[in-house]
Amino acid sequence: MPLKRKYSKWAVLGVLTIALFMINLDITIVNIALPAIMDDLCASLADIEWVVNIYILVFAVTLITFGRLADIFGRKKFFITGLVIFTLASLSCGLSQNIEMLIMSRVFQGFGGAAMMPTTLSLINVAFKDGNRGQAMGIWGAVSGTASALGPIIGGLLVYNLSWEYIFLVNIPLGIIGIILGSIILDESTETLTVRYIDFPGIFTSTIALFCLTFALIEGQSYGWSSALIIGLFIISILSLTVFIFIEKRSRLPLIDLNLFLNRYFSAGNILNALLMFSLMGILFMLVLFLQIVLHFSAIKTGLILLPMSLAVLITAPLAGKLADKGISRWILTAGMFIIGLSILLLSNLSINTTWQSLMIPLALSGLGMGLVIAPVNTVIMSAAPIEKSGAASGIMSTTRQIGSLLGIAVLGAVLQSRLISSVTNSLNNIPTITDELKAKITSTMSNGGFSGGMNLNGIPEEYSTDIMQMFYSGFANSLNTAMKVAVLFCIIGVLVSFLLPNKKKAPRN
Repeated sequence: MPLKRKYSKWAVLGVLTIALFMINLDITIVNIALPAIMDDLCASLADIEWVVNIYILVFAVTLITFGRLADIFGRKKFFITGLVIFTLASLSCGLSQNIEMLIMSRVFQGFGGAAMMPTTLSLINVAFKDGNRGQAMGIWGAVSGTASALGPIIGGLLVYNLSWEYIFLVNIPLGIIGIILGSIILDESTETLTVRYIDFPGIFTSTIALFCLTFALIEGQSYGWSSALIIGLFIISILSLTVFIFIEKRSRLPLIDLNLFLNRYFSAGNILNALLMFSLMGILFMLVLFLQIVLHFSAIKTGLILLPMSLAVLITAPLAGKLADKGISRWILTAGMFIIGLSILLLSNLSINTTWQSLMIPLALSGLGMGLVIAPVNTVIMSAAPIEKSGAASGIMSTTRQIGSLLGIAVLGAVLQSRLISSVTNSLNNIPTITDELKAKITSTMSNGGFSGGMNLNGIPEEYSTDIMQMFYSGFANSLNTAMKVAVLFCIIGVLVSFLLPNKKKAPRN
């Protein structure tokens, strides 16, 4: 139970928003630096997918668990501990000398972020129990949106003027301030009625299922899609998911309350939530690579190009929330997913001659569509859950969003990788003077080496270098177009799912 508060609740909110800003900034700021990281650490496309996905994977798997542990053992303890871990992991990321160290550091960033995120909401609920909770939640949401919007710009400035390491090192002063102020200002609180039981079998099986699926999708091109390892991982993922469902149905305090999914609106809302993040995060990840690697735009220019999307979300989301309250959620969500699909379709004609001006309208449309979906779908999900299960519903909503992002990057990245190798191989077959040995060397370089201007072409005759790079650039653009068309299909599914959602102010609860 909460202790007597010594400081203003607004001071508490200020401390919590520091951590919230860091977490949300880290999601978008990293994307801008990916090409620079690939160059500097000689990383492959699969490696760089792990830099993004391992953070999301750890975050998604541990989010609900850490929220429950914080309720039992103390929210302030978990908040401060998570902030310390996140800050130290950020330092380790910035000091990484190889891709393996960076990926491992991102694992700990994920743990730190997952420990902090649910406690920010819980601590706000406690601090504002006497009033102004809605205003505090509004500020919480505004900080989240602002951090995400500023991520590409801040990241571009840091990479362009300093180096990629500073996208992580920028967290250090913020983290230190947050730790000091949090230790002084925050009061400890626990939930005395919470049952002290943690569903470790559920945590284990869900982790295995997600990790095996992610590994198979990201590494399938390297090991071969028909290899025993990749097929085995897909099978293990399916089996683990089956066991997870079996465990959750019989657990006295499950990690995920599957009974919530008996409500059609809750299920459809979470599916739509995942489809939204699947499409947008997957495309954003690859579009940043295209802009810097193929079009040779600077990091700061890339950030500015992406800005219309972020600004459109910030402007549209609050308006969509107000319109949803008028009882037209279904049509807002349908329009949002349709607009996202249309924007991605408009983007799917990229080439080595694409101009930044041609990207502005599609990117702004994607932000408009996201803004139309993100607030109303959250309202639908939370309204469909019983009041006493609102905490569990919130955790599931956040987890499905992260899983959607994870699978979007992995699946669409797999489509791009597979299509790229096929495209380059076909182009090489049209050059009769290149030997089979040299073809194998080039495709191996494409699969395992860095993709930017620093791609290692050592040992490849100089007269072929220019043609090979042009093959790669054209192949990357065409492969990204294919991946975008796959994303459009998922948006169409989202449009269909949106028709299952209520067209009234609140969904009926279980």
